[in-house]
Amino acid sequence: MWKYGFASVMGTAHVRSSSPLQDASRVEVVIDSSGNEILIAVAADGAGSAAHSAIGASTACDRFIHDLKTYLAGGGALVQLRDHFIQDWIRKFQFLINGLAADAVAKPQDFACTLLAAVVGHDEAVYFQLGDGAIVEALPDEQDQYRCVCWPQQGEYANTTNFLTDADAGQKIFCEMKSSVVNEVALFTDGLQGLVLDYRAQSAHSPFFAPLFAWLRPRGSGYSSELSESLIAYLNSEKVNARTDDDKTLILASRTKKRTADC
Repeated sequence: MWKYGFASVMGTAHVRSSSPLQDASRVEVVIDSSGNEILIAVAADGAGSAAHSAIGASTACDRFIHDLKTYLAGGGALVQLRDHFIQDWIRKFQFLINGLAADAVAKPQDFACTLLAAVVGHDEAVYFQLGDGAIVEALPDEQDQYRCVCWPQQGEYANTTNFLTDADAGQKIFCEMKSSVVNEVALFTDGLQGLVLDYRAQSAHSPFFAPLFAWLRPRGSGYSSELSESLIAYLNSEKVNARTDDDKTLILASRTKKRTADC
């Protein structure tokens, strides 16, 4: 059974400027039409310069969870997510944002946000990324070692990235399909990139993730409020805020049983 926790917290720069939290995150475990357990984890980071990006980010997370649950309940297969689901979903999201923009007398770009999503079944997984932030998964044969599924995307210009509201979002989205068991996964927005990625090796910094997952493994199944509250405290700590002033999101999910070495 999956156990998970997640948190999105405001960066100190947003606190100083009285800006809203522009990160959003959601996690659910659902049962598909065949009775299989599916983990759905999604995070979005609103563009700092976009007036309504907080709405864009929360809308992206809510709609992704809702539409994917509808897809799975209708008998949709994970193997078809990359080819049949995501492109249609991006078009639907942009149509929805166009309506919100018209109501707010704004531009769709005012709702710009990134997307990170992991959909993990029994022995297969699908990952999506548009923009910065990244997804990390446990290596199956190496204890407490983690690999970066995707690297933060660079936009056309320096210090820019890609967003769901971009006209060519469907062409730029990263998709990876795995036909193997994935037992631990983490998603994080760009506010944490400097802490959890090894830029020289272009890899995940496993010593960051190992103790967090070791703490999560013996917890009960389902959502862990204890972990989520601990993540909020950690992401708001002076240690973290000394290295980043941006909004920060971290999602952790595991279905690995407690190992003797973790005691």
